[in-house]
Amino acid sequence: MAARPIILSPSPPPVRSSDAGRSSNVNSSSSPSSSLLSRIISGSTGSIIYALSGTPIEVVKVRQQTAPLEDSFSSTLKRQGNPVKKLLRSRGQIMLTNGLMLPMDAFPCLVAPGGSVSKMDYSIYSRLFESCRTASSIVQEQSSGTFRMLQTIFRNEGLAGLYAGLKPTLAMSIPNTVIYLSSYDEISMRLHALHSSNSDGDGSRAYIPLVAGSSARMISSFATAPLELIRTRQASNVAQGRATGILEEFHLLMRTGGFMSCYNGLGPLLLRDAPFAAIYFLCLEQFRGSLSDNTSLGRWSGRHYTDQGMQIPASIDVMHTFAAGASAALVATTLTGPFDVVKTMSQVSNQAVRSNNGTFACIQQIFRDGGVKGLWRGNVSRMIKVVPGHAAMITCYEFGKRVFDGVL
Repeated sequence: MAARPIILSPSPPPVRSSDAGRSSNVNSSSSPSSSLLSRIISGSTGSIIYALSGTPIEVVKVRQQTAPLEDSFSSTLKRQGNPVKKLLRSRGQIMLTNGLMLPMDAFPCLVAPGGSVSKMDYSIYSRLFESCRTASSIVQEQSSGTFRMLQTIFRNEGLAGLYAGLKPTLAMSIPNTVIYLSSYDEISMRLHALHSSNSDGDGSRAYIPLVAGSSARMISSFATAPLELIRTRQASNVAQGRATGILEEFHLLMRTGGFMSCYNGLGPLLLRDAPFAAIYFLCLEQFRGSLSDNTSLGRWSGRHYTDQGMQIPASIDVMHTFAAGASAALVATTLTGPFDVVKTMSQVSNQAVRSNNGTFACIQQIFRDGGVKGLWRGNVSRMIKVVPGHAAMITCYEFGKRVFDGVL
């Protein structure tokens, strides 16, 4: 029975028995692959859409992940807010948010209850008041949800704040996506061809998306790691006020830490991206195969058309790819959350985690300080960005190859 291939390359569907089910068996050795130009154009289109739509959420995620863990003072501010509304110097009093008036000497006791505080002059009171108000604002912002934080950033910093790090994101995303998806195509087709020549069963091919996905992602991540570092630093405001562009930030990194500082956080970056890609493509192929072979979907199933000897319509293929891409990204994002937190923290703090021991030691420290919740800080924002973004990107890539292969 004829069925569509599951790998990214739009090859003619091979003939297979119905017992093969939802396997990803594809005879790629006899199938023409897409041209390099069509891959570049379709991959670039998808990556630009992903970068423009996902950068604001990336900024929120990075700031959530780099926010300090709550101490007792932060917990009090989060629960009660700043208790002092105004300092009335002429009266020597303070006004609380509930309207009560107290002597100004009571102010330190409100900020640090139980402490031994001597009298201070007004300038110190004023600085302490501003610090308390700023801390209260920061705590409230960090404890807010993704969309509320988006509003806060836009209100305080405008579009420039929402799109902090956009330049390195665009400079990185196009080559990263093209290398990533093209490498996956090539590696998976070669592995399928190897199995076809050896006449292996479908069960032995399950490892192909794992190997092809992780290998392709390691290549692309290593090639664009310095740009990923700059994007993260600009999104977290580390580079703000010291470097305004990509070249300036490169010079700053080289001056302060040498060439290797451009690869800060490379260990957790690869530990996040390689498993993510392996899980993503494994789930993508399985989910797409399930959707295509599910006869209960009727006309929305690929089997409905292949059983009649018809080609699967492009609209059905796009729908399957988008749904499978979103589901696969959801699974991969959930499982790789801790490595994303470590990657962000190591890049922002200028402390590279250069070995697996260092990475896992950092995970243990985060767990001790913040528990399980600390390991998945910012993961909801990451899902909001990655799940629809990867679905759109893989759909643009596959559909674009079909379009441009017929034109170029």
